[in-house]
Amino acid sequence: MPETHAHPWFRVHPVGHQNIVWHWNQATRDEIAQGMRWYSDAHHVATVIAGGNAHLGAGMLAIYSPQQGWIGNVLNAARVLREGKGIGGPGCGMFATTGQKRAADRLLNGERYEDILSGPKIRDFAHLIEFGGDRDPDDPRVVIDRHALSVAHGRALMSEQYESAPVNGSRRKDGSISRRHYDHVVSLYHRAAERISALAGEHISAHQVQAVTWLVRQRLNQEAEQRRGPNRLDKGRNHARANSERAWNEFRTTYLPNLAMCPGTGYQSAA
Repeated sequence: MPETHAHPWFRVHPVGHQNIVWHWNQATRDEIAQGMRWYSDAHHVATVIAGGNAHLGAGMLAIYSPQQGWIGNVLNAARVLREGKGIGGPGCGMFATTGQKRAADRLLNGERYEDILSGPKIRDFAHLIEFGGDRDPDDPRVVIDRHALSVAHGRALMSEQYESAPVNGSRRKDGSISRRHYDHVVSLYHRAAERISALAGEHISAHQVQAVTWLVRQRLNQEAEQRRGPNRLDKGRNHARANSERAWNEFRTTYLPNLAMCPGTGYQSAA
C-alpha cells in the first residue's frame, strides 16, 4: 500500500507538523485561552440547546456544520431542536440541504449520530462537542476542516483545493469509516501537540492545538483580506456572517437567555 503522503494531493499541497507549530506560535494569549476551552464551551452550547442532552445537541451541530460558519451552524441546530423537526431543502429559509433535514429527523427520532454521520470530520466534531474533548485519551480526535488543513499546509487553501483533498472518508459495507488520508493529517496534529506540550511543560491535547490554530488561521485570513481589500466573495461571506450573528443574538436573547458562553471563530464580529 502506498504511503498516505504520496497521494497526488499531498504532493501538490504538502503538509507538516512544523506548520501547525508555527501557527501555534502566532497565537495571542486570548486565542490560546479560547482555543484551549473551545470544545468544552461548545459542549455547554450543545447541552443547553438540546435541553440537557449533549449527544443530541452535538449530533445536531455536526449535521448542520458542513458549508456553514460556526454562528450560523449553532443557529440552525438550535432552531431545529426548538421546532422539533429537521429543516433543509429549497424554500426552507436557511442554508441547509434535504439530506441534512433527513439526518436531523433521524437524530430527533432517537438514532445515534454515530449511525447517521459518515464523514470523519463531522463524526469527530460531534464526539469532541459531546464530551467537551476526548472521551478516551488513548483515542484522541481532531477535526480537519478547511482551516485545519490550511494550518497543516502552512497557508490558506482555497475552497476548491480543500474540496479536492482526500480527507472526506466514506462508509464501508461493514459500516466502518475509511479515514486513512484524514488520519494522516490528524497524526500531524498529534505530533505538533507533543512538541508544543514538551515546550510548554504541560499536556496540551491535539484537539486543543487544532482549536487554537483554527482561531489563528481565521484571524490571519481576515487580516489578509483587509490588506488586499475584500473581493465579491469576501463581501458575500461577511454579509452572511453579519446576518447570522444578528439572527443568533436575537434567537439567543429570546429563547436561550441562560446560555452563558459560545465559543468564537477568530474573526472580528461582523454584526
